[in-house]
Amino acid sequence: MAPPVSASPVSTTDRRAKRFDGSMSADLARIRSEYIEISGLVLTLPQAARLWGFGTERAADLLTVLDAGFLTCDKRAVYRRRR
Repeated sequence: MAPPVSASPVSTTDRRAKRFDGSMSADLARIRSEYIEISGLVLTLPQAARLWGFGTERAADLLTVLDAGFLTCDKRAVYRRRR
């Protein structure tokens, strides 16, 4: 028997929250530590995804969270640590 279908649509925010399980904190901590340990680290989204072994969407979500204070993304779409 198929599971019941929800009457209300799932928003993008709800889907994103489900995708961010307990590993989100670990992934964010890992990215922070790399930027702290490697002075001057500058990465594009595809480079970051490859370096940490994430899909592009997951890497974008994590970098967006860090872009709120720890990282900055310039007009060339590279992420660097905020000074």
